[in-house]
Amino acid sequence: MSDLSRRQALKLAGAAVAGAGATAVMVPAATAAQNQEASASSGEMALEPTTTSQVIKVTADAVTAAGGLNKAFLRISPDASPGNNTLTISGLPAGTRVVSAWMTEWATGNKPHAGGAFFSTASVQLYDDGRKCRVRFHLQWNSHLPAAVQLIYG
Repeated sequence: MSDLSRRQALKLAGAAVAGAGATAVMVPAATAAQNQEASASSGEMALEPTTTSQVIKVTADAVTAAGGLNKAFLRISPDASPGNNTLTISGLPAGTRVVSAWMTEWATGNKPHAGGAFFSTASVQLYDDGRKCRVRFHLQWNSHLPAAVQLIYG
């Protein structure tokens, strides 16, 4: 999963948890000057990229809300094409408020598989009162590839 996909998944999960009564706290990373100063004294390279750190506290309400989430692992058809793809998922319960989706290679036996292809998810969007979801993703591979989507929704 790419860093962009991870950030999107974390944002979705944070929104779901926040909606369930949890508090999300964004904590900015140290400034570039602080990073360079720390790097100079630690022996690390001063030119390492800076990142933003996030912190979230899980409350009992959030855990209870998470208990209402559903999951699915579905083979897509037709196979994913090299380059950009759009997958439309239908059949979600009306009123679905949160969805997390990520693509992976399809392996026999209905099991997630980490092969040599690289999938990156560009966006996951609910619409039609939560009954449908659009997943835009990119496949870096030299041919069509059997693929599946892994979902968490509720």
